[in-house]
Parts: sequence; C-alpha cells; structure tokens
Amino acid sequence: MSDKQKTKPHRVVFVKGEHQWRFEWQDGEELGTVQVITEIAQSSETDFDWFDAAMVCHEMSKMSTKAA
Repeated sequence: MSDKQKTKPHRVVFVKGEHQWRFEWQDGEELGTVQVITEIAQSSETDFDWFDAAMVCHEMSKMSTKAA
C-alpha cells in the first residue's frame, strides 16, 4: 500500500453564500496551506476575507490537535 493510501488528507470545506472553498492537506503541509489561505484572503477577486481565513485556520488547528 502506498503512503497516500495509508493516510487520509485533512479537509476543511468553507461555505459562504453561494461560494465554497475546499482546503485539503496532508500532515506536515499545514504551513503551505495557511499560505494559500492567506493569498486567497488578500485577493480582491473573492469575497473570502480575513475573518473567513481565521475560521478556516482555527478548524485546521483543531484537526491538528486531535491528530497529535
């Protein structure tokens, strides 16, 4: 069995109005995922704001705490 089949990715789905964002990462990829979330929050092309980013990061941290 390959490593990808052994570990399921973590996933947060964030819904705001008609929009939906899906964030998926493996253990050890949290920093990169937070960087992507930051880029999305900085973008003026979406209605994903800093509060939304904080909520997603909070959910990520809860998942990491459970895994530890």
